[in-house]
Amino acid sequence: MEFKPDFNSAAEQWQRFWDGTNSRPAISAVVPKAGVVPVENPGWFSIMPGKDPGPAIGQLLGWAETHDFLCEAIPFYYLEFAADHFASLLGADLTFRESGQGGWAVPFVDDLDSADIHFDRDGRWWKHTVELAQALRARCDGKLMIASCSLVANVDALAAVYGAEKLLLAMVEEPDAVHRALTQIDQAHGEILDALSELLDYDRFGSINRHGMYCRGRINVTQCDFSCMIGPGMFGEFVVPYLRKELQRLDGGEYHLDGPDAIRHVEALCALDELDLIQWVPGAGEPSTRDWSSLYARIDELGKGQLRHGNSDEAISMWRELRNPKLYVILKAESRAAVEDCVAELEKPRA
Repeated sequence: MEFKPDFNSAAEQWQRFWDGTNSRPAISAVVPKAGVVPVENPGWFSIMPGKDPGPAIGQLLGWAETHDFLCEAIPFYYLEFAADHFASLLGADLTFRESGQGGWAVPFVDDLDSADIHFDRDGRWWKHTVELAQALRARCDGKLMIASCSLVANVDALAAVYGAEKLLLAMVEEPDAVHRALTQIDQAHGEILDALSELLDYDRFGSINRHGMYCRGRINVTQCDFSCMIGPGMFGEFVVPYLRKELQRLDGGEYHLDGPDAIRHVEALCALDELDLIQWVPGAGEPSTRDWSSLYARIDELGKGQLRHGNSDEAISMWRELRNPKLYVILKAESRAAVEDCVAELEKPRA
């Protein structure tokens, strides 16, 4: 890979990470190259339907060319139109904010008993996905990777296509109909994953998710933000079985745990053998300022790895405190030398 000359060694380290045989955390550190003017990353939602992708792809290549991707960092672009991108591939339309920075799905399912929820290969959002993925690949293959949209399936997808309030009521009054719809969504998840694997040539390149985690096979991010609105009983009935199936299709299993009201499900999540690690996101406002060290310790005690952010000192502390070796740190660093010093410390044997 042109902008990641040590790609093979990074891929090997990622494999050790997934195997749980890594002797240090997986580290992603991106720093400007010395002696050049760094180009800014165009960011998410810079390549969108109805917009010429050429300028953004040019900026993306400029960013990759003017930065060093150290340790396990791999240059990539995250191709997603909205948080409900997956729902759009089931036939939902997307509505966007005036800023153009993301959007949401418009529910279209009226009745769960008669619903036909499936992967819409003829739908315009899949066609846009293919068109823009091909435009990216034409200029970026062999230089950087493309991360597919996140496959936000299970009850998150059902809430997107049916409506959250209606779904909450149906879980109580029509559980069989909810399971029928979730089964359809789960089938679509497998078909969409297969289609993305072909579109982005996972067999040749492997795959990368929106957090920069790489796998020689198939990787994505699983989640259920809807879980904040339900208790453990409903989570066990309506989420866990489908989440397990999603994870079984992946070669690297990450879960996005979002918000304090989702913490009640940590034990159920950590009981999933297929799950490798959890990314905790406290959300905006007061939760973002709280000390979550007890949650991190709890996840570790329950046997799962973690995705964390931090500077060198914080990364070293995490590695010394946590027992599960599947720790992935997105490292805040300003120079190659600082990263090298951090890695040298991390490679020392743990007590």
